[in-house]
Amino acid sequence: MSDAPVLGDLATPVTVIDADTGVGEIEALIRADPESLGLVADDQGILHVLDRAYLESVLAGRLGYGRALLFRRPARYLLRRPALVLPAATAWVDAARAVLERPNSAKANPVVVRFDDGRLGIAPVGPLVEHLSRRYETLAQQDILTGLGNRRRLTEVAGALLAGTGRQLALLLLDLDRFKEINDELGHTRGDELLRQVAAVLAAEPGFDSVFRLGGDEFVLLADDSEHLEETGRSLLHAIQGPFTVAGVPITVEASIGIARTTTGRRDLGDLLAGADTAMYAAKQHRTAVELWRPELAASTDLRLQAELRTAIDQGQLVLHYQPLVDARTGAVVSLEALVRWDHPRHGLLGPAAFLPGAERSEVIQALTDRVLTDAVAQAARWHRAGWPVPVAVNLPAPVLAQDRIVDVIAGLLDEHRLPAWALIVEITESAVMTRPDRSADHLRKIRELGVRVAMDDFGTGYTSLALLTQLPLDELKLDQAFVHGIHHARERAIVEAVAAMAKGLHLTLVAEGVEDQETADILTAAGFDVLQGYHFGRPVSPDQLAGPVDGHLGVGAGGGVESVDQQPQAVGQ
Repeated sequence: MSDAPVLGDLATPVTVIDADTGVGEIEALIRADPESLGLVADDQGILHVLDRAYLESVLAGRLGYGRALLFRRPARYLLRRPALVLPAATAWVDAARAVLERPNSAKANPVVVRFDDGRLGIAPVGPLVEHLSRRYETLAQQDILTGLGNRRRLTEVAGALLAGTGRQLALLLLDLDRFKEINDELGHTRGDELLRQVAAVLAAEPGFDSVFRLGGDEFVLLADDSEHLEETGRSLLHAIQGPFTVAGVPITVEASIGIARTTTGRRDLGDLLAGADTAMYAAKQHRTAVELWRPELAASTDLRLQAELRTAIDQGQLVLHYQPLVDARTGAVVSLEALVRWDHPRHGLLGPAAFLPGAERSEVIQALTDRVLTDAVAQAARWHRAGWPVPVAVNLPAPVLAQDRIVDVIAGLLDEHRLPAWALIVEITESAVMTRPDRSADHLRKIRELGVRVAMDDFGTGYTSLALLTQLPLDELKLDQAFVHGIHHARERAIVEAVAAMAKGLHLTLVAEGVEDQETADILTAAGFDVLQGYHFGRPVSPDQLAGPVDGHLGVGAGGGVESVDQQPQAVGQ
């Protein structure tokens, strides 16, 4: 058989009979060829399979009298549903899928195979299904884009190697530098082509047990430990340097490598990956290209947390909870705020304060925000398709807002998930705008031109001048909860009422955060606030705990009471 078997390879010739053929004649044909899988009956052009197992069953009969009762009847009396007829050129995988799509009562029936010259054959289903099962097993351990082993395959291979005794191993984690810029310039299709070319070079490098793609632009290589690991890493970087020609453009590849090695008592894949990730991040930060893990690298909690966060993003450990914002007068839900949590494998569900400050000090904030945006837009689209067109808000941290790519990222996600632009709200803080005022304002204008609404979050805690506030393309102004909590005092209430008057003058929707009781809600409503948010109306919960609107108000799913891991609600995306 060929490497890509087709159904004709499995088929054997079959005797075709007319549906009027007597059962006695059918039995004689079956007896004459013990190797035959059965016969094919033609009933006015419709083919039916009479396989050996079925014929022997009906001829024996439930009480042993089947042969005597059926002997003079025609084959038509035995026919079941029409046969599955497939061309001889059908691939085994496609044939197996067609077999499994049949009703349970017909899944075991052989397949009729039609050759180009009109001949018919018959093929058993067992080898087809077994082939499909092996194929799925292979795919489950294979990166579809590059053909390299995936994370699951890495776990299996590394587990087997680490389980042995005596052999010392090294894990090299390779991450391409500025790969997002290549995607932004040439498009994701061209970026994928570059990844395939890099993967091919890595797979051909001698001296490594296996090569894997973890996801994105990260690759893992396993090798024997040696004194020359840094030299090996630099040789690897030279091998993938290129240039590679993509869409007619020669691209030189730069990358960073982190290396971790097994030691006494340290033969766990998770530890090796974490160590290599920490070392790789240090290589990027210090521009050394290659770094070996060493204890002093782990001395920085931020660095270790950021390294783990990279893995968390790839493995889907980040989850979004949603908190409602309600109309101050009617209580109806007007939008939901997406808040990120980290479902840490060791520490449990972490609030944003545990990881976002460190993330914003590194480039990992870009990948984190991409993940939050992607998940939030996808969830909003699901709610829209389910008949609940609720807008969802996502925070844009300062380093993200300062990048030109953010406009294209948002536009691409809206298009991919077919979400109306008005159903997405981006929230920025005063500090985010003040980091790069001109560039931030320009990016916000372009985002707003898409139809996306823009809100300023935590207003009153930063240094935004009133002049700048009038220049920003804002739709909403969210007063920080610190002012809301003090609204029962005359001085603080005067400040809140002044902010409300200013927002109305700028034609902005005014939102109050941190509302925890009805008395506060009433005061804010009287002061002119349009939208309220806080634990009084609902804590952040997972999507499956939101049952959608009930008479215009938010319903809570069957999971029971709404709880949050935070002591106070955090900013969107934080």
